[in-house]
Amino acid sequence: MTAAMLELDNIRAGYNDAIAVENISLTVGQSEVVCLLGANGAGKTTTMRVVTGLIPLLGGTIRYNGEDISQMPPHERVTAGICLSPEGRQVFPDLTVMENLSLGSFNRRARRNRAQTLDQVLTLFPKLAERSGQAAGLMSGGEQQMLAIGRALMGQPKLLALDEPSLGLSPKMVSTVFESIQTIARSGITILLVEQNTRAALSIAQRGYVLSAGRVVHEGTAADLAQSEMVQKAFVGAAFTKQSVRKSRRERRLAESNPGGAGA
Repeated sequence: MTAAMLELDNIRAGYNDAIAVENISLTVGQSEVVCLLGANGAGKTTTMRVVTGLIPLLGGTIRYNGEDISQMPPHERVTAGICLSPEGRQVFPDLTVMENLSLGSFNRRARRNRAQTLDQVLTLFPKLAERSGQAAGLMSGGEQQMLAIGRALMGQPKLLALDEPSLGLSPKMVSTVFESIQTIARSGITILLVEQNTRAALSIAQRGYVLSAGRVVHEGTAADLAQSEMVQKAFVGAAFTKQSVRKSRRERRLAESNPGGAGA
């Protein structure tokens, strides 16, 4: 593994009085693609929200490029280069594609290079150029996912956090989105990927962590995880080939009890 960009050391977090993740430790190296795998309610999205600062850390330490950012506000993490494409896309439906993209470049560093970054995003996702004046809410699910990733890229991320990019997409669109993620990774951007489509995730990741009940229960290279009997049985069986589009009742209930924790 290359030098660590992101290190989680025994992190603990939850919603109100309910603990959703506990004692999670993981590392993401520079220019790596690392995936978090697990069933609904395993704590994957909660872990992502802790990394991006959308919910507070109750214990443990988060280091980014060697700096302790455990108490750093979300907007400062964006400025530092941690940008999120959230679960469920969360585009602004009444704003145009171009307006959504512009909102992704609000930090000072990104504003200086907005035109150049926009060029790169529209080259990666030509469909967004075609739909530039269209309201985001009128786009298909796949197009909205491209927009959500494009908006995150407008922040000029060093670490791109992708939460369930295949959620609710057709197999063809999943392939298109994951090809784009591979292109992003080849550009040198580090990627932390939360994904239930295990095959797709392991096809582009170098390493992965398996979460269950808020804890890391297995880790390894993508090749090792793809061959793991435990991963095969738990995540590549019938339950995952249909790819659930709903979170478990438990994690949904926890998240809804704290609406302010949702990413934007």
